[in-house]
Amino acid sequence: MVLYDKDGKVVKVYPYGSEEQLRWQMALEIIFEADRKYFEYLWNKKKQERKEVEQIIDQPDKKIIRKAEKREVKRYNLTQAAKILNVPRQTLYYWMKKGCVRPRRDYRKYPVFTVFDIEEIIKWRNTIE
Repeated sequence: MVLYDKDGKVVKVYPYGSEEQLRWQMALEIIFEADRKYFEYLWNKKKQERKEVEQIIDQPDKKIIRKAEKREVKRYNLTQAAKILNVPRQTLYYWMKKGCVRPRRDYRKYPVFTVFDIEEIIKWRNTIE
């Protein structure tokens, strides 16, 4: 067995099968095993932290998605949307005619607004004023 320093120079030579060579080999095996166990420990710790982070992220995301789905389902007709926006109904018709507001349509082709549509209209109206 040959031991080298940082520069690659030979420091010590132990004959094969000698007691010193066997001690060094056992020491290296112990160090290697300890490194392997420590690496496994770090790997498992990292996987556990990743799972915890995913759970923490998933819970609020699920709540947000559920709220968004509820908000998407709720629909307002033209009169209700005008009351929420605090404008006359004819103003919404005017905005629709000009193309500033594009409402969704229901099965009868009547204009309907979701909460998201109303929020977009409020943002748009605030940029104009």
